[in-house]
Amino acid sequence: MLLLVACGGLPPEESGPTAAAVDDSKQTHSDDAQTAEEESFHANARALVISYVEPNKLGVGGREFRVKRNPVGEGCFVYDPRTRFHGVERPLVWWVPKEGAAYALNSPAKMVTPRLRWPREAGLDLSTPAAVDYVFSGKPMNPPIISGKTPGSETFTVNEYRLFRAIMKTPMSVSEDEAFQITAKRYGVSAQEVRKATDRVQKILFQNGWIGAPDSEIRHASDWNGQKP
Repeated sequence: MLLLVACGGLPPEESGPTAAAVDDSKQTHSDDAQTAEEESFHANARALVISYVEPNKLGVGGREFRVKRNPVGEGCFVYDPRTRFHGVERPLVWWVPKEGAAYALNSPAKMVTPRLRWPREAGLDLSTPAAVDYVFSGKPMNPPIISGKTPGSETFTVNEYRLFRAIMKTPMSVSEDEAFQITAKRYGVSAQEVRKATDRVQKILFQNGWIGAPDSEIRHASDWNGQKP
């Protein structure tokens, strides 16, 4: 029964004006994925949320769900483009910060996926009103809305991350020492500084479970304000 519900087995009670905008020909159901990797992440995020859908009074099964990237932080938002059920405004939105993790952002979403936690239960900070306004009204989100960092936690800078990323992109045919020398010359620092930054960033990403795509990793830098990796 749960599988049927998750696949949209229950018909919706009422559809909002945006329901017709759903394009079933796009398997990812993503509004704005920019790369094949991001398309895959959006598809997996949508499938993850749907897997938690349980029989509910709204008749929501998940077939209509779509996905938007988070423009100022981690992951993406999964949402139902329909906003009215039984004549009442009930926007549904979830946050998927990374593969395998999903959180309900408001009461209607929690009603549909009761087993999913709130972000605060995982020690994460997210402005639900800002996320809802962005997803359904297109209002800009101002960073930082989402942060996995806690006061006093160890972090790294954008420049340190770029040194780390340069080393990670170096071909395997280049020796480690050569990689540090090449990167040091490129960024005008010493090879020792490159090694120190690489070790530091790698350690912090691993300890916090932040390893992922460069666009996601760099957002954990203490001075990140929208820069590209």
